[in-house]
Parts: sequence; C-alpha cells; structure tokens
Amino acid sequence: MEVPATVRSRPADALGLETIVSLPEDLPPLSPSDCVGCRHRAVLRRGAKAQRPESQRPEVQRPRLHTPQDLEAYVEAVQHRANAEIRRNLVFQLLPTKPRIGDKLFPSRVDIDPIDRDTAVEQTLEALASGARLITRPVLAEGPFRVELDLLVRADQGKGVDEFMQYTPVAISSHSVARRAKATQLADCRVADINALGLAVPAPTDYRHRAVAGDAQKIAMAHVVLQQWGFAANTVALIGRAGPGKPRCFFFDAPSVLPGLYAALEEPIPSTPRRIKECRTCEFHNHCRAQLLQAQEISLLLPGDKARTWREKGIETLPQLAAQSSGEQPQLAQAWMDGQVALRRPKNRWFEAPELWGGAPRRVGETAGAATDQRDWVEIDVDMEAHPNRGTFLWGTFDGSRYIGFGDFSRDGDEGLHVAEFWQWLQAQKDQALAEEKSFQVWVYAAQGENYWLRHAAERYGGRSYEVPGTSARVTMPTLAEVNAFITSEHWCDCFSLVKKALAATDSLGLKTVAPLAGFEFSQAGINGKAAVELFEQAIGGSRTTAQAARRKLERYNADDCVATSAVRAWLRRGAPGLRELRRQ
Repeated sequence: MEVPATVRSRPADALGLETIVSLPEDLPPLSPSDCVGCRHRAVLRRGAKAQRPESQRPEVQRPRLHTPQDLEAYVEAVQHRANAEIRRNLVFQLLPTKPRIGDKLFPSRVDIDPIDRDTAVEQTLEALASGARLITRPVLAEGPFRVELDLLVRADQGKGVDEFMQYTPVAISSHSVARRAKATQLADCRVADINALGLAVPAPTDYRHRAVAGDAQKIAMAHVVLQQWGFAANTVALIGRAGPGKPRCFFFDAPSVLPGLYAALEEPIPSTPRRIKECRTCEFHNHCRAQLLQAQEISLLLPGDKARTWREKGIETLPQLAAQSSGEQPQLAQAWMDGQVALRRPKNRWFEAPELWGGAPRRVGETAGAATDQRDWVEIDVDMEAHPNRGTFLWGTFDGSRYIGFGDFSRDGDEGLHVAEFWQWLQAQKDQALAEEKSFQVWVYAAQGENYWLRHAAERYGGRSYEVPGTSARVTMPTLAEVNAFITSEHWCDCFSLVKKALAATDSLGLKTVAPLAGFEFSQAGINGKAAVELFEQAIGGSRTTAQAARRKLERYNADDCVATSAVRAWLRRGAPGLRELRRQ
C-alpha cells in the first residue's frame, strides 16, 4: 500500500530511539509487555516469538501443562484475556455512532480485524490516512516497537483528511485510572464520556491520572510510534473508573509516561534468572525454577532485593547462607532446604499476647482447654472482597457456626448499601455481647484492605440512610469518625499481626499458606484476589447462568477465608503445633 505523506515526511529517528534500542533483524520487535516486570522473562518471551510464525497467536497454541502450577497459570491467562475482551467490547458498544445535538463532527470509525495480524499495521495506517475519528484495535509498528492497542481517538477538530491530523492512543484498563488531586495544581487530567470520544474536546477536571506499568508502557510506546509516523497528539489516555462512577476516558500529557519507557529500555538484562514475586504466574516458571533449584539460588528464599546484603558478602546460594553462624535467615535457609514452610518463634514472644485470649493474659504452658474457657468471648471473623474500580462487593462474616455475607452484585452498584448493612449487623453483635458483659473481638487477616475500604465508604457515603429492599428496615452508613473509632479499638483485631510474631516463614505468611498448617483445607483451589476480581466481573456482566455460578464461587471463596482465619487463631492458641522452633541466638 502507499504510505501516507505524513508518515513519509517524518525523520527516521526523530526521537533517537534507534540509539536506545537496536535489534537484530531476526528478532521480533519489542512489545509493551517486554518493558514491564521481569526482564529475564522478556528475553525468554522474545526468544519464543522468534521461533514461531508471527501469525500464530499465543492463545491458540497448545499449552504445556506439566504441573498444577502450569494449569493454574494457563487458566488465569485465559480468564485474563476473556475479561479484557469483555471490557473492550463494552467500551466499543458505547462509542458514538452519530453526532449528538450540537456536534459539528461525524464519528467515523474503522475497526481493525483482530484476526488478520499480518496486515494489521497496514490496516491501521490506512485508517489513519482516511482521517477516521475512531480506530479500534489498532496495531502500530515502527523500528524496534510493535504495539497492539485498544483505541486511537482523533484529537484535532479537523474534518476529513489534512496534514494536521493528530491521534491519542487509548488503553482500556481494569484498574482505577485516576484519583482526585490533593491540590488543584496537581490535577493533570481532562475527561470525556466514552459516547463523546472523537467528537467533544475533553473537559478539565480535578483528577490526576494513575497508570499501572502495563498500561503506561502501552500508551507510551504507541505515542512514540505515532510520533515517528507524524500522527501524534500531545496527549495519551486511559479508559476506566475513578472511584465508583461509570468508566470514562481520562486524557493527560504524553511526556508524563515517556520517562518510564526510556528507563525500562535502558535497564540491564539479567543473563540468569532470579526469583521475584511475578514468578508464581509466569509461563516460564518451571524453566527458571529448574535452574534456580539446581544452583540452590538464594532468591528461592529471599526474592528480589531481599538478598542484596548477603550477595554483597559473596553469598549466592542457600547452602552458603545456611552455613552462617548466627541469625534468623540462615536457619530459614536450612528450613527451606528441608521443605519446611515456617519455623515457630519462641512462645514468650507471642503466646501471652492478651489479644489472642480475649483481652485476658495467658501464661506460657497454658492452652485453650475446654470450650468453657471461651464462654465469655464473642468472636467474629470478617473477610472483604473488592474490585479496584467499583469498591467492595462482598463483606463476609463467620461467628463460629454460621457464615453471613453482605454483597452487592448489581450491575451499577448499590452506592454503599451492603456496607451499611454489614456495619449495622456487626455493631448489633457488639452491643449484644457488651450488654451481656462478654469480650467482643472482630478478626480480619491483614487489616489494611478492610480498613481502607471501610474508610472509603464512610468518606463517600457517611451518614446516608438506606432503605433495605424488600423490608421496611433502614440502615445508615457510619461516619468516618465512627469507623476510625472502631478499627482502632480493642474490638478490631488483625490475625496476621499475631502470625508474624509467632512464625518465621520460608516464603509467604499469607492466609493461603498458613491455614493449611492449622489443618484447614480450602474448597476453592486456584482462586486468589485477582481471580476474585475477574469472577466479580462475570457475576455482574455475564449471562444469568455464568453470573450465578461466579457469585456462588465468590461467596464460597469468601466464606473459606473467614473460617480459615478462625482456624489459624485456634491453632495459635494450641501453641502452633507441628512446626520446628527457631533457635534462640
């Protein structure tokens, strides 16, 4: 095809990018995912791409499922792609199809064929040359870069084709994409409704953008290619939510995302793997882990930068670390090699904590014997599930015998009603316990999330009264002062803080790791916080059958976490049996 004049007139290396990245001709171009996270994974991915035809999409290749971890990673990847496609389609359905009253522009649109990858770049260039106001699923490639984007929005107000055409690259995000600026001068966003994209000039707002690395690198790389082609506006954009409202498109200055791209391009590439947090769900997990195990690499115990101090002393392996004469980490290195998940710290550091015993002191050597020991306690375990854009959608409770959940699975949200119902129920349990002169404790596992979302609801809806559907009852959202008073009181307890005092771990002290030590078995294997978010999207956006199944899974997952917290606490009261004790030194 003939390349548009605006592309031909652009200097070959307008930004000096060829001096930043120089690729051999037989290697595939860089994608945004190559500039995010583990650089060793990027090397392996690029090597795999170089060995298969460009037209082979990863999602249609036969997966290599050798272990349960392989299956979990594959299922998570499929779910991620499916939910991303759902988000894209929902946005595309909202794009304008005709001018609104007062609009002077017509929303011309070109959809790039997502199947025909071999000609996608050419299709995108033709769409740009046609002056289309909206281009969905564009693919941009120039020099070292290739970007598969969600949307291009024409930013200038010209009609038809001219030399001044400018386009803004847009990514559709599953994350919160903006937040209210703390000061007016810090606001950097202009906003437009999705049904006005390509027609209306974005309006100034008091929001400041927030872009996760993957989204930032995608729009940054797309902007760079558009600059090379001569079509770049001075803005980039993200479509997503800013709080509980509807998704909108937030525009902000392109230079704000370019430093992150340049820094990623200049970062050195490791020649051998080192374990980091991302390894759990990486497609190359087995490949790298085999090398790490063979070398007994120290990052198996101390991932990321945690081993920096030891590496500076020349200690690179677990046997070398275990041979050190003193300290907690050498003992944990030996425990790791012995297959131990955790070591128990001396009981005098944690067993006597009054919080563990309903506020009463306890002596080492005593355990929770007969059930009557706890007849004056009322304990409730709480777990919360939240969507990063929507906020909380389920607060679960377990009182020792019964699970009760307070959920919001409506498509548009209940504006905090389920939080107010949860709060009123919880306060009623507290008032009854205190009236009967019993100790009252609410237990969560790692309280930061619950604290944040309770405060968030109180800040947004505090004092609001709700009518409970199907009843004559009303509930009221607590004020921020009421929430702060409760979560800083002796009634709000964090089981995770006790676990950290009691155990030294060779890996994680998360609930999914610790609860099995206490004898608890989770019924929903393979579901984690990220998967719960995707299940919630299915529960509010899928077919009726899919939605009901997703909701049942979420409620069972939430109930498991409530009961697991109770099991861990009971296990600690028995002295955390079954673990080797950390030696005093």
